[in-house]
Amino acid sequence: GRYPTQSFATLSFMFKKKKSGGDPAPMQELTVMKGSNVLLGGGGGGDEESPAKRPLTELEKIQREKDALETELKALRKLVDEKALDDIQKTEADSLRDSVTTEVKDDLSSLPSDDGSLTGSGGFNPFASIRHRINRQTAKHFSSRRYKKNLGEKFESFDYDAPDDVSQYHSLKDKREVQKLEAKKEFFRGLYVVLIGAITGVIAYWMTFAVGRMVTVKWDKTWELLQAGKTMDSYLYYISWTVGCLFLAGLLVVWAPESAGSGIPQVKAYLNGNQVPGILRFKTLIAKVLGITLCVTSGMPAGREGPMVHTGSILAAGLARGYSDYFAWLPNIYTGFDNTRDRRDFVSMGAAAGVAAAFNAPIGGILFSLEEVSSFWSPELTWRTFICAIIAAYTVNIFMASFNGNFNDSGLVLFGHTTEDGGTYETWEIFAFIIVAVLGGLIGAAYVTINEKITVLRKRFWSGMHPAWRIFEAIIYISFLLSLFFWLPMLWECKYDDVTHNGDASHHTGFHGLHPIQYNCADSHYYNELATLLLTPQETTILQLYSRNTHGYFSIFTLAIFTVLFFFSAVTAYGIAVPAGLFIPGMMVGAGMGRLVGELLYTMFGDKIDPGLYALVGASAVLGGITRMTISLTVIMVEISNDINYLLPIMLALAISKAVGDKFTHSLYDVHMDLASIPYLEADPPEVFNSLSAESIMSRKVVMIGVDASVAEIEDALETHHNAFPVVDKGVSSMNRFFVGLITRENLDGQLQKCRSTGRASIDVSLAMDPSPFIAQSQLSLRRVLRLFRGMGLRHVVVVDSRQRVVGIITRKDFINAPTTVQMAVKDPRFVRATREAMMRMERSTRIKGANANAPVKLKRSNSFVGVL
Repeated sequence: GRYPTQSFATLSFMFKKKKSGGDPAPMQELTVMKGSNVLLGGGGGGDEESPAKRPLTELEKIQREKDALETELKALRKLVDEKALDDIQKTEADSLRDSVTTEVKDDLSSLPSDDGSLTGSGGFNPFASIRHRINRQTAKHFSSRRYKKNLGEKFESFDYDAPDDVSQYHSLKDKREVQKLEAKKEFFRGLYVVLIGAITGVIAYWMTFAVGRMVTVKWDKTWELLQAGKTMDSYLYYISWTVGCLFLAGLLVVWAPESAGSGIPQVKAYLNGNQVPGILRFKTLIAKVLGITLCVTSGMPAGREGPMVHTGSILAAGLARGYSDYFAWLPNIYTGFDNTRDRRDFVSMGAAAGVAAAFNAPIGGILFSLEEVSSFWSPELTWRTFICAIIAAYTVNIFMASFNGNFNDSGLVLFGHTTEDGGTYETWEIFAFIIVAVLGGLIGAAYVTINEKITVLRKRFWSGMHPAWRIFEAIIYISFLLSLFFWLPMLWECKYDDVTHNGDASHHTGFHGLHPIQYNCADSHYYNELATLLLTPQETTILQLYSRNTHGYFSIFTLAIFTVLFFFSAVTAYGIAVPAGLFIPGMMVGAGMGRLVGELLYTMFGDKIDPGLYALVGASAVLGGITRMTISLTVIMVEISNDINYLLPIMLALAISKAVGDKFTHSLYDVHMDLASIPYLEADPPEVFNSLSAESIMSRKVVMIGVDASVAEIEDALETHHNAFPVVDKGVSSMNRFFVGLITRENLDGQLQKCRSTGRASIDVSLAMDPSPFIAQSQLSLRRVLRLFRGMGLRHVVVVDSRQRVVGIITRKDFINAPTTVQMAVKDPRFVRATREAMMRMERSTRIKGANANAPVKLKRSNSFVGVL
């Protein structure tokens, strides 16, 4: 009578009964019905009274269960010894016999004794026993060292769901004082939003202004020497700028290593809840701004748009703190936002402001922060980010108006205005857009795959070496690429410029005022096609590829060489130890590919085709294939092109390129987070999580604190590296572990100081703990645990059993390890063999007839690792 009658389940045992004459009878089947006081027996002889004729007493039922288990043990031993199990090889027989012997004895020990006293922790539940055995077996293999993935011990997690701290209000008895405090907080929140946008816009403009002036000086002298016939002097002057800029940028990265790359993967990981060391420090900001300015000036394949996201995030995080460690002499502004939750929201605003300032795309910046980098969002954050992005974009335009003499929204990176009559395209061109989108997805997937392999090789090669040596990699490799860019156009013949001189084309020369390059052409009416694409600033190259009504301006052969050459240059340069983004290089590759397709179609269909349109679609497709962004990238491309007429082709290209790319790889940002061993939690759990439970991956060695903890107990806990400790009620016997709450290391250390100051031997930690944290039952599906963990921004989830006893704890790294562990475990013969044995025991234990025929299916869905196989 331990089980409710509605929970109907049965367990089948196989045994042999002796006839009175001693001959073995056919195999019998006994069925124990949970919730019933009747033991039903199959046919066969015997002198005992049929148990169906009268109800059994409690002791009789117990004795029958024990006899049945002992009989099953003997039968299974004999079956194994006689090799009666055909699907088990001889090498597996000993392992099966030992495991069956041990586990059936465990079941026997959990039964009550003959006098009715309990010898185990509870009544015998065969289904729960098998389920827990399998989960214990899974956890045992998961804890094996050979399955542990190196996630980088330097990464810790944030707890965004920290309990509300109302201690600051305890001394405020007047309600008006509380209202004044809230009003002060909202005032500074609004002030910080405006400051983040304004300062980000100022940095974006002056960075671009500095690049423009240095590039102008660099190229003016280069072309002057080249036109004077001093080709080698021109090359040496050109390459000296490259070496000098990259050397200084490399030194900045040695000083602040976190400034290398675009910074978007690190910001994305931070907003997911990871403490990535050093990415939001002030010196990282200095190295990022100066480094990306030098790298773009050098001419290497790099964009400043990704680093602007990192720059805005650092500014936002610094303002949220309200004080500075570098400028300690400055007075504190307001420190009410110096907590993980508010700082997270400000970093999301800063990321949006960076995109808005770089592309002059405020709406695209908001969507970029929402879609790509932020893992947590709220309606309040939406309108604050909206204000921040508008301020950033307006700041850039105000500075441009002060120098250009007029106010406009042309931005820093712009394809240019289209013709006055707007853009049109034929219906059948949709199929051409689809082809461009598929090619963009394939190019994006190839970009990610090649760059991943190159990054792995870089990590192996530079492992154990001083970071300063990586400066030489940047100087030597980029100098080689730019030397190739300089000398290769010598093989091209000069071409007459019949487009710009006619004045009937909407051809744009770019922000820096550079024109098509004569290079080795003596006549000013001629230009070198490849030099015009390779030896100009990258934004200008994009403008020329996108230029309308300029069909034939670049030949098909030139476009093919440029696309292939720049693709391999960009994919190999990304990852060098200097600040660099991938937006502009990716757009250049895509624009070259799209223009190439457009020129091919123009040769077949004539004036109906505008190759500039295909350059826009191709740029969107390749960049979408690399980053896998959709909505935000659509808006960004529309905003920077100032052309709403081609919204649908851009959307179509991004949707298809993402679908194609996802068939092969993850996005480049996700790949680099994985290579950095950052424990990033995806929104969609892996499929294998459906077959695992919280018990399967939890850490079982939990450091627990009693409610009335002694000083020695607290000191022992603080000697570990854990950040939080479950508080348990140990009861009178001090052997229980009933869950009471969760206390952080910081609060526990505070309680220890109180103990020492008062001279007390113990203290009640319930005064400093969180009495109602999120917990998970041990049999809860891992998919649901992950959704709880990620959705609420948790750092720990305490696992309890059905009696609210602490049995384990789950952290972020346990989730990251699980898919890799499963893939490695299913390839381990020992684990597969043990799991097969567990499945066989499950099948024997669920040999059901009649109405309970679905019980085996339900048991196999018991969130155990058996479901994986």
